[in-house]
Amino acid sequence: MEQQGRLTQWNDARGFGFISPQSKGPRIFVHISQFQERNRRPCLNELLTYTIGHDEQGRLRAKEVRYQQHSQPQTLSKHSFWAAFPVKAALFILIGLVAIYFRLDGVSINKSFDKLFDQSFESPTTLVDKAGLNTYQAPQNGAQMGGEGLVERVLADDNDGSRHQRFILRLASGQTLLIAHNIDIANRIEALRIGERVEFYGQYESNPQGGVIHWTHHDPDGNHVAGWLKHNGMVYQ
Repeated sequence: MEQQGRLTQWNDARGFGFISPQSKGPRIFVHISQFQERNRRPCLNELLTYTIGHDEQGRLRAKEVRYQQHSQPQTLSKHSFWAAFPVKAALFILIGLVAIYFRLDGVSINKSFDKLFDQSFESPTTLVDKAGLNTYQAPQNGAQMGGEGLVERVLADDNDGSRHQRFILRLASGQTLLIAHNIDIANRIEALRIGERVEFYGQYESNPQGGVIHWTHHDPDGNHVAGWLKHNGMVYQ
């Protein structure tokens, strides 16, 4: 039976939250995998429709979640136009002005534009811990990300909602990432120690500390790309 409610709590880094039913009653747990539209991200106070299901432990959860309200496109005001003006477009204009000023030949100008164009449209996966270069640039929120690093810190489990094993990896570039591994779905890495190497594949979400990797496990409902962790030759998913 389809019901309606509002999203009153949402943890973007871990991809879950709670819906408050319009018919009152207790809040319902909802996971990002249950949203039918994957081209947008959940926002607080959005009106949703959903059905009630149960997880593997018999707890209530929302399923087949759909948005009922859509934000209207906003028209840029005179003052906000320049704030929204793409930085890369401004760089193209700047290079053009510099080229004219110094009377660069056509070949030099083309090379300058080609280099800037290549950097602008490099895919997120090629920006993550490039082999041999040890450079790092965070991908977009929600992008699938793979890599490896050394355990820098082992944190206490997060038991709010679904249980997550948490630890911090330091990549070869020096960047750190928090791994949030759902141990209600996948097996935990037992006796994990500082300095050990862990490979990962999951979904990236940004935060002020550098980013979180979650969805390092299979999706029981088969709606999300399966992730995994690898440690000492064993796969955890």
